[in-house]
Amino acid sequence: MKKLSAESKLQRLLRIFERTGDRGAYTRPFAELPADVQIRLMEQVMVRSDELPVIACFRDPMEWVLLTTERVVIRQSEEVVTLPWSELKNATTDIAHVNQMLAMGPAGKLALSRLTLVRHTGEALEVELEAGPPFFGFWNVLKSIAS
Repeated sequence: MKKLSAESKLQRLLRIFERTGDRGAYTRPFAELPADVQIRLMEQVMVRSDELPVIACFRDPMEWVLLTTERVVIRQSEEVVTLPWSELKNATTDIAHVNQMLAMGPAGKLALSRLTLVRHTGEALEVELEAGPPFFGFWNVLKSIAS
């Protein structure tokens, strides 16, 4: 997928997101975000001319995740981390988080919200996403990029 054009990547990733998850209150295709949120993200991320924004989980100005056709950008409080696709080895969940959510009962799986992004160097970054279908859609998109 990495050799496709930015537009082809965008379309493929959106199909994966829609097939394996769904929009939520905070998570949706970038083009469907409110205009003020789009502007804020474009200014903070400084999207390059050869990349397109794809999906975002935007809770507030200090907590968001933006996936572009080249990288994942995560803002948690004051910290902003950029993870190029080429550095993403895996997207997984912490077993303790999974067990904790599953212990809640049959609907516990839909409460999963924490994803761990693993770099080829072994470094792991934990990111908080919107639980439910948005989480699973975002996760599957990231798994596709990592594979």
